[in-house]
Amino acid sequence: MSELKINREIILAPMAGYTHSAFRRLCKWLGADRVYSELMNATGIVFKGIEKELAYFTGEERPIHLQIYGRNPEEIAKAAVKVVEEYKPDAVDINFGCSVKKVLKARAAGYLLQFPEIMGEIVKETVNALKPYHVPVTAKIRLGFSEDNLEKIAESLINAGVSLIALHPRLAKELFSGKARWERIKDLKKLSPVPVVGSGDIWSWRDIERMFEETGCDGVMAGRGAISNPWIFKEFKEKRDYKPTFAERIDFLLQELHLMWEFMEKERACKEIKMEAVQLFKGIRGKARLNEKVMRSKNCEELLRGIEEIKSEYL
Repeated sequence: MSELKINREIILAPMAGYTHSAFRRLCKWLGADRVYSELMNATGIVFKGIEKELAYFTGEERPIHLQIYGRNPEEIAKAAVKVVEEYKPDAVDINFGCSVKKVLKARAAGYLLQFPEIMGEIVKETVNALKPYHVPVTAKIRLGFSEDNLEKIAESLINAGVSLIALHPRLAKELFSGKARWERIKDLKKLSPVPVVGSGDIWSWRDIERMFEETGCDGVMAGRGAISNPWIFKEFKEKRDYKPTFAERIDFLLQELHLMWEFMEKERACKEIKMEAVQLFKGIRGKARLNEKVMRSKNCEELLRGIEEIKSEYL
């Protein structure tokens, strides 16, 4: 088992469609200590190769966990080796928490929470495959699929040689409904010899502080809260509320878009950035103008012109 030490780190959680290299870099500049990539399919990696958009990262993003998912232990291990040889991340994370329909239909990720022994086999196979590279294997989990099975899952992963466990304390079938059961993060921390990262219902820097205090976890992940407020990392580091201006939000969007062009086709990036725009301007005065000028744009030229027009109105 490759050792992985973390101490009160704030971490950007993986979120499909959002946490690509551009967004991760901006979050690092704002104070995130560690980042995770979006999900990569192990079968796709083995048979088709690695998608650059998903795996691409720069030195500024380290330490970074490149995240993979699948259902076959041997296939996941092979995919991990390919990722490590080509991209040299700081860790490979195996996702056992994603519960979207497409992933569950493939009997992968969150589906496997029903089978702790298979989860253990996947981690063990991957740990052994990565030993020559000295790259740790981490895991992102939930409490279980339809019932809380945390202790069995944790035991299986720890015995298999996992180096860190990130827990979102909801069941897979709950998705994001109800309340995250933070007390289970505390339970996991008590029994785990490896670092424990907590996740779930982190909407402000005070939530981060409270999770550290209530659970004793080694790190806290911000996911949905960071997508709509990437300044959450700055707020935690400075222990104060920070309200970015409309112009600052526009600048963030423009910076992100320009960084996306490094690894994504230009017109595609201009379509993708609209997802983040929706999150970034949630409940913000001036959103109607944004919808009119940005969300309805048909190409990059229109999008950029619309952003600049809105920016000049709010300066």
